[in-house]
Amino acid sequence: MSLDLTTLYLVSAMVTGMSGLLFLLDMRGRPDPALRWWGLAFLFAITPAVIYALAGQAPEFVVLNPIGNGLVVAGSSLLWVGARAFSHKRTPVVAWVGPAVLAAALPFALEQPLVTWSGFPLLAGGVVVFNMLAALECWRPVGPRMRNHVVLAVAWAGGSVFYLFRLVAFVAFGPDDPRFALAFGSEAATICVLLLIVISSFSMVALGKEVSEAALKQAATRDGLTGVLNRSEFTRLAEREIRDAGERDEGYALLLLDLDHFKRINDTHGHAIGDEVLAGVATAVSRCLGPRDLFCRYGGEEFAALLPGATPDVAGVVAERVLRAVRGVMVWTPAGPLRPTTSIGISAANVESIDLGALMRVADIALYRAKRGGRDRAEGGGEGAEALPKTLQNA
Repeated sequence: MSLDLTTLYLVSAMVTGMSGLLFLLDMRGRPDPALRWWGLAFLFAITPAVIYALAGQAPEFVVLNPIGNGLVVAGSSLLWVGARAFSHKRTPVVAWVGPAVLAAALPFALEQPLVTWSGFPLLAGGVVVFNMLAALECWRPVGPRMRNHVVLAVAWAGGSVFYLFRLVAFVAFGPDDPRFALAFGSEAATICVLLLIVISSFSMVALGKEVSEAALKQAATRDGLTGVLNRSEFTRLAEREIRDAGERDEGYALLLLDLDHFKRINDTHGHAIGDEVLAGVATAVSRCLGPRDLFCRYGGEEFAALLPGATPDVAGVVAERVLRAVRGVMVWTPAGPLRPTTSIGISAANVESIDLGALMRVADIALYRAKRGGRDRAEGGGEGAEALPKTLQNA
């Protein structure tokens, strides 16, 4: 069954326009730069559909086809620009305007008289490149990859592959060959574009909401300065981990860290330097911990780490590693490099012996002993939490 091409073009224009309007409305509550670029991409794509519909009805409008092609390339490039904006990347204007202008202008200079398919290789090449670039940006975002990142990456990569095959068939067979018309002609391409528009529009809006929800969750569960867990989320997860430890018949250990002379750092160098120290220490300690371990900023210059399944000896080894890592942190100040140190209190328990609150109290007592013992060292909780291995007794 043959579909009316003019009708397809007009339907495409209406669907594209509605998608652009959807983004503009969605931006009112969420002024995300990516949504602005993607909304522009859909609005750019309205005019080509109208131009192609007019050219199908009146041959004199064929001369406008290259302009429509340039707008299609611009729309595809804006998908890429929007995907980059979602990852907080800036894109030079020339990177997306230049190819669109070339796709629109070169046919007027190189192909006279203009015909229906004038400039098609430039159109197809632009769509192939920019759709694939947009797909790669979604597949490898800055930050966590959301479900709708994957949907958009697959959809745009699929569109890129379709236009690549279309370009190859155009060169191999020519636009008048029945094989080209059946698989890659204007009807097939318009249907493909319609599907991409529908999938993309809903997935783009859904992605924006996914990212917003993730940001809210991040704000609710993470410390804003260091990016590690905040105290309330650490407590919630640690209490659950300790309950689960009983089912796994395993123990656990806790490290309580307090940066040495942190008040002096703030008073001498200012709070901005103090913040750099906190962030640097948090990053260094995080690298010392395993995937199951929980780590938080417990308050001020204090940090806490729960080590599920850790014995006192294992906790001691981890503490030694943390001490070395913190000594390796360096923050530049007007007075020169600053190298912080930390003191660590360790408590460890078997399944039946101790809950989180008691574990924290034992670690706090051990931390106090580490401070009295000269700082930049770790101390175990003594009886009831097992002593540290000998390698740390004089750390």
